[in-house]
Amino acid sequence: MLAGLRKEFLYGGRALVRDNALSQRLVHKLRAHETLDEEGLQAMGDRLLHRSLQAAIDKLPYYAHITRDFTPREARQALRELFPVVDKTALLDHPQALYPNGGVKRPWQALGKTSGTTGSPLVVFRSLQSVQMEQAFIKRHWTWGGYFDGMPRATLRGDLVTELERQEPPFWFENRYNRQLLLSSRHLTDQCVDAIIGKLRDYAPAMMQAYPSTAYTLALHLRRRGQALEIPFLFTASEPLYPHQQELIREHLADKILDMYGMAERVAFATQCEYGSLHVNTDYSHVEILDQDGEPTDGYGQVVGTTLHNLAMPLVRYRLSDRTRWKPGRCPCGRPFPMIEPVTGKLEDRITGGDGSEISPSVLTFAFKGVENVRKSQVAQVGAGHWELRLVPDLGFTQADQDKLLHNIHHLVDPTVRVSVVLRDALPDTAAGKFRWVVNEWQDGRRT
Repeated sequence: MLAGLRKEFLYGGRALVRDNALSQRLVHKLRAHETLDEEGLQAMGDRLLHRSLQAAIDKLPYYAHITRDFTPREARQALRELFPVVDKTALLDHPQALYPNGGVKRPWQALGKTSGTTGSPLVVFRSLQSVQMEQAFIKRHWTWGGYFDGMPRATLRGDLVTELERQEPPFWFENRYNRQLLLSSRHLTDQCVDAIIGKLRDYAPAMMQAYPSTAYTLALHLRRRGQALEIPFLFTASEPLYPHQQELIREHLADKILDMYGMAERVAFATQCEYGSLHVNTDYSHVEILDQDGEPTDGYGQVVGTTLHNLAMPLVRYRLSDRTRWKPGRCPCGRPFPMIEPVTGKLEDRITGGDGSEISPSVLTFAFKGVENVRKSQVAQVGAGHWELRLVPDLGFTQADQDKLLHNIHHLVDPTVRVSVVLRDALPDTAAGKFRWVVNEWQDGRRT
């Protein structure tokens, strides 16, 4: 009873903030950007970039020495010449300089929390307007598949919608405020999945949101049963979408798949259109692709982004570990947004839980909810149903932090897996300079 009331308040509150009349107007405005020509789109991007850079100079001590004396038309040049490239390490090492208000969140601001797949937790301050804008950009992408507010949708991501120990349906929650069926990805097991499949048939969603791994797992169950669902569109995000996953998903779950690339820092946003092209939303953020020397490149380089809508804490030239390159030409969809090749990076090994089922790296991040004082982390599979949680503790790390992590794993991720906690002075990068947050060190014969 109390759990149900909490969900009602949670999703009702989200609807009030993200899905109000203002949200509808924002989506309409963003859709109009799709009809702009290249010159109009660039001029709008220049104005938004200028506004964001001015806010960074005003609010963040790290940029206080930079002159504000440049126009919107000069914003791109000022960005390249005056603002250095920063990364997550810089934010963690210099919070007083790169966070507003001395690192203290204002009551009217929201927190964006991520443990990320780089192993280092990070918190970003967000304005309420940027929260609304984020939802509007996502909804614009949904319109590319023909979806509009009011249509029923299903969500199969990391939402904890029922107890992990539950063995009888429902394994879902109906969010009546948004006509949304939230399904428990933790119950995609042989014992529970038939009820989930039946519910999806009855609900008949116009589209589904899912992690690639959860959609693939559901498609595997459907194939084993000789069944298929006919969901018109599947919107995927948060993980790499592999070709073998797409093939099975299209055969058994959804004919059309539109992928999305984004991150908690919200410095880049790319959305796949109905023709399969991945478009950088240049009205969302300013994106650069830089080589190892920090210079623009037409070849493969690292994604570097600057926020355009979160004026509470602008991230300027924020470097990600992801790599891609610009794709020349014009997409048949006719939209003016530039194209990139599929993004690589953050390619974690497969890891399995106590019952042998694959665990999504995005679901694993739930282990770090509410946990502080962890500098870096790594989850390693070292045996059947056995993980080693490797931590580089911060100065304030205590037994309570460790207990919270173990509690989260067994209540939010997998109740049967065995976990050993190992404290380390450091967690090294690979020879290629990358860090693997999830690694499978158990040679179980199932790795490819």
